Amino acid sequence: MFFVAYSIFTLTLFDLGQRLVIWPAVWLFPVKRRAIVRRWLRFLAKGSLWISRVFGGVRVTWHGTAPTESCLLVMNHQSLLDIAISVKAVEGPQAVIPTRERYGHGIPGVSSLIKLGRFPLVTQQSRPPKAEVAAFLQAATDLADGETTLIIYPEGHRTTDGSIQPFMRSGLKLLLSRAQRPIYYVVSDGLWHARTLKETVHSFANSKVDVVIRGPFPPPAKEDIDTFIDELHASMTATLADIRRNSTTLPESSAGVRETQPVF
Repeated sequence: MFFVAYSIFTLTLFDLGQRLVIWPAVWLFPVKRRAIVRRWLRFLAKGSLWISRVFGGVRVTWHGTAPTESCLLVMNHQSLLDIAISVKAVEGPQAVIPTRERYGHGIPGVSSLIKLGRFPLVTQQSRPPKAEVAAFLQAATDLADGETTLIIYPEGHRTTDGSIQPFMRSGLKLLLSRAQRPIYYVVSDGLWHARTLKETVHSFANSKVDVVIRGPFPPPAKEDIDTFIDELHASMTATLADIRRNSTTLPESSAGVRETQPVF
């Protein structure tokens, strides 16, 4: 039932609505592009989570306070629902998400959304193409100017066992060095068993997901970036362990993030 509902959502509201309503609105009011895209992204995220709850029985419990400022948000990567979770987790300027190049063409709704939101496409090559570097630098500039909220999944791939994998550092280091914005992290747990579409068909329903938001943390000095990334990975790993020990009594973070009541 979930896949039927989500397919209808994707092909009608998501894809057709984007082409027939959102793109024309952006063309007519280019100065309001980011505001329009921000609202559209949040609508899609909330819609995806609503469908997951109503038709899939997925319960998402939120702990912490969503950032309302332009920031760099770092999240672990477990499932196909992570995009919706991360966009719902930020309430500031429009979210921008570096996205793998293969999603930039031929996927209903998604490929058009990538262009609409001006998401940089990444190939994850050791020597990225010049166009990829330029797009990433522009994303860093927009973040530094406070125009966007940039969401990054530094593991690069969805985890196979739910643990937080080593970070791919190059993109994260570039953002930390060029955009002196507050940093938040999000750790989500509960859907690692549904990391692919095939796995989602068999094990998505009735999942319980805990999402912890922590921050803000000040941006590191350039000479401390590597140490900061190490500490960020360690903190996210510790938060994941906290979730798994007792998801109902998650501790308050040192940055003062408060536990909140479930949103969904």
